[in-house]
Amino acid sequence: MANTKYRYDKEDDVLMVFMGKGKIDDAQQSGSIISHFSSKGELLLLEILDASKFLKETSEAFPANIRQQVLAS
Repeated sequence: MANTKYRYDKEDDVLMVFMGKGKIDDAQQSGSIISHFSSKGELLLLEILDASKFLKETSEAFPANIRQQVLAS
């Protein structure tokens, strides 16, 4: 996951975890997580809705700078 990039939208409280590059062909939602896939089934993007709540519950799974940015809101 060396190329993983994160972006947080404070207004919508959504954390986007970019896992790869390519065109998104399909998306599936499970609870507050939306997984976006390429036509080959590769995971390209995770959207975490209600990110501040999610990170409070699972904070150790994300880098400190991301936790700080989201939890500071």
